[in-house]
Amino acid sequence: MICRSCQAPIRWKLTEAGKRMPIDRDPVPDGNVVLLDGDRVHVLHADESADGVDTYVSHFATCPNAKGHRR
Repeated sequence: MICRSCQAPIRWKLTEAGKRMPIDRDPVPDGNVVLLDGDRVHVLHADESADGVDTYVSHFATCPNAKGHRR
């Protein structure tokens, strides 16, 4: 899937609260989002670490047009 604003590759996942969150497709070393299972993600808190698991970043943090998608 691609972002309709900036054309970057993204994935749509569900947070633990059940809200849809776009994340960048590829993992990054300094990300704060981890995949829990096929469709759910967990956003790491400041005192948590990923312990060797791939981390991702919310596309809201990297999209140059993110303001246009906020409610």
